[in-house]
Amino acid sequence: MARLEHLLLLPGLLLWATVCSVSSSSPCGADEFQSDTFCCQLCPAGTYVLKPCQRDHGKSECVPCEPGYFMTHNNSELGCFQCSQCRNDQEEVAACSQMADRECQCKQGTYCNSENCVEKCLRCSRCPNGRVIRQCNAAMDTLCDTSDSESGTPSCHCLCLSGAWKIVVVTAAVVVILAAVINIVASCIFIIRCCKRGCRRSPHVSKEETQL
Repeated sequence: MARLEHLLLLPGLLLWATVCSVSSSSPCGADEFQSDTFCCQLCPAGTYVLKPCQRDHGKSECVPCEPGYFMTHNNSELGCFQCSQCRNDQEEVAACSQMADRECQCKQGTYCNSENCVEKCLRCSRCPNGRVIRQCNAAMDTLCDTSDSESGTPSCHCLCLSGAWKIVVVTAAVVVILAAVINIVASCIFIIRCCKRGCRRSPHVSKEETQL
């Protein structure tokens, strides 16, 4: 029984130790970092930590990033990040600074539509007969008008015309069918009336023939 109590007590102790360690793992504030037993203030963007603080909640010794390096946010880093370099198929649109990385884009006449342009820049497409809807730029290819180039009529307009012809054909067919049905009904009525008239006259005809 004592062994069973020990087995049940062990998970509780492990859980208590885990909760205590989690709650005590981050005693510093959101704008601080822990260095040994002290909570030190983060260094501002454009700088890095040269020497952590020597008292709790104190300021660290921060120094600016060297040329060719940058830091975009408050940090506890021991060095800044090296600036990116533009590839041969790219051009610089924003120089690297202490607080921002260098910005590059594809050269004129080429484009790259992926995030961060990890692959090489592609040559912009050319539209037939200069039918351009949107010009190519560094992040997007040329958008061409895919209408029928011979007739000069947009493809959607052709579709509209074909739909109109379908309506005309269907309407004409319905009219022809209705006319045929009306003609058949009229013929039937005429025949029925003729038959009735013939049936009524047949006795008189027979009497006259009898008198003769």
